[in-house]
Amino acid sequence: MIAIVKPPRDSFKQRHHSAAFAVLEQFAAGLIEQAKAHGGTISAEQISSALETLRGQNKLFDAAWMTLEADLDTVKTRQNAAVRHDPLGRLLVSRFAHQLEGREAGDLEHGALSREILQPFFKVIRMMVGMDMLQEIDGEIQTIIEQHADEEDELRDPTDYWDHLAEEPQVANRLNLVFSRMALHFKDYERRKNWMIQLVNDNMPHGDHAWTFTEEHCVRLLRALFRDVRSALSKPERSAELVAKLGSENVETLRNVMASLDRDVATLHIREAENWE
Repeated sequence: MIAIVKPPRDSFKQRHHSAAFAVLEQFAAGLIEQAKAHGGTISAEQISSALETLRGQNKLFDAAWMTLEADLDTVKTRQNAAVRHDPLGRLLVSRFAHQLEGREAGDLEHGALSREILQPFFKVIRMMVGMDMLQEIDGEIQTIIEQHADEEDELRDPTDYWDHLAEEPQVANRLNLVFSRMALHFKDYERRKNWMIQLVNDNMPHGDHAWTFTEEHCVRLLRALFRDVRSALSKPERSAELVAKLGSENVETLRNVMASLDRDVATLHIREAENWE
């Protein structure tokens, strides 16, 4: 019998350790039997033969695979729950929730975003905005929510809670800062757009259907995310606030990014009009 190796303390890792180790034990048991039958020694050829015998056992890895598959389902369930209950995450998604399948956008065949985009979307946000800023803003939003916890006003309407919260001025300003920081990364617009499309597709948790995040999806998504940034740039007082927070050079970069995005949106509209003809 193979010497016992202490498994990791984490239960998730321990289950996979045990499942994989069971397979190794079967291999070791086969080698031991071979050695007993040949005077305590075993040749390289016999080792290869034992391996081939295991390879022919179709159900050898079933237990290990079932363990892994069950835990992947658990992780996915927990991840979806985290998205539902994470205030900042829900507020960020609220900017493009209408584009998700099952909402106003309809189904995937008609251009809606797959709900599986949430995981790669948050990865993009983390990479572009940074965890320090996200954690800081998350804490500020949590404080705002707590301030309204006992109030009987529209902010506590259980039906429209998140829509109301997203439009609350203090919250909206913080979300706008997040998306402004994100937009600054599109200074080299075409290169960054292509990078984002590739990153999202590479990180999609594909299910039974392989949905692809296209350039059209990307343009529509960016337009929704940067809606308030564009609005702020068009108003002198709000534009001045952005200058105070980001600096005049960065605000000029934001204007250039919005202009590039607007050209993409115009091209998209022309394409749609041609398809209608």
